[in-house]
Amino acid sequence: MNLDDRKKLILQAIVEDYISTAEPVGSRSIAKKPELNISAATIRNEMGDLEDMGLLLQPHASSGRIPSKEGYKFYVNSLMNRYEMTAREITRLKDELLSHIKEMDDIVKQVSTLFSTHTSLPIIGIMPSFDRRVVRALKLVLVDEYTIMVIITADMGMIKNKLLRLREPVSEEFIEKLNPILNRRLAGKTLTSINLDDIMEIQNAVGVNVEILSSVLDLVHQAICEMDNKEVYAEGLTNILRFPEYNDINKIKEIFEVFEDKKDLGNLTDMAPRGKGIKVLIGGESVSPKLKDNGIVLSGYQVSDDMYGVIGVVGPMRMDYSKVVSHLEFVSDELSKALKRRYTPENF
Repeated sequence: MNLDDRKKLILQAIVEDYISTAEPVGSRSIAKKPELNISAATIRNEMGDLEDMGLLLQPHASSGRIPSKEGYKFYVNSLMNRYEMTAREITRLKDELLSHIKEMDDIVKQVSTLFSTHTSLPIIGIMPSFDRRVVRALKLVLVDEYTIMVIITADMGMIKNKLLRLREPVSEEFIEKLNPILNRRLAGKTLTSINLDDIMEIQNAVGVNVEILSSVLDLVHQAICEMDNKEVYAEGLTNILRFPEYNDINKIKEIFEVFEDKKDLGNLTDMAPRGKGIKVLIGGESVSPKLKDNGIVLSGYQVSDDMYGVIGVVGPMRMDYSKVVSHLEFVSDELSKALKRRYTPENF
């Protein structure tokens, strides 16, 4: 869509005023901006043209204009100035972010909670996931003579514990003998790369306890599948109640239903870039019809060439996209760098 410079300036001013006030914008308020130096009459004519082009809406005959979905899209893609974070914002956010990065299972949830307080918007996050998950270490621990705990450590230090109950008793000596053989044959491999030689050596070691071989492999498979499932976090949902758009109980109900449905959130984050990058979804661009009146900003973050996650913001269509995009880019970049430093294969 081609707009001349004057229409672009007027559209930009209307979008930014509406983001700030949530009130329809009239020609007089735009004419008061000294940087535009355009008369109210000219602005009214241009606003009419922008409405005809589908970029503005007039909620009521006597009211000002508000951006349409297409108007927001044009603004984000062509008119939005980049928000420059202050040195104080950068230092504060970096310090808080680094202090929250502790255990892998909590990282995205912790960062999502932190980011939600900074943006005052609901945040969604996806734990980092691999295209192919590798077993880093295995350990069998004897609970009693009929029960073994299988501890599986995978990429990024993610750990799963599984209990294996046996029909025949085993001894501590047997477990101590089996542990190094399991690690020699299974550590550093994906499930699909475990071959017959690996299985035969383990089978020779277990001898008459063949039940252990199939059971351990089955538990490893279960654990890896669980780790590969998307772990979706949602934080700060009640923040939306600050915005007048959600005075409508039906809109509140719709967005709460989306956040309660992990499948919906997982489908939404599938639209994010793989690895680094920002994706802005406005209104009907979302996979969920319940988010048709909302804006969504998604950012990928990357730990390695084949491991990445997502963090994103959901809010009213008039959210401050410039500020949200800048903050989200910063958080994603810092999260990527911190994860790469702390969770690399050589650390496990």
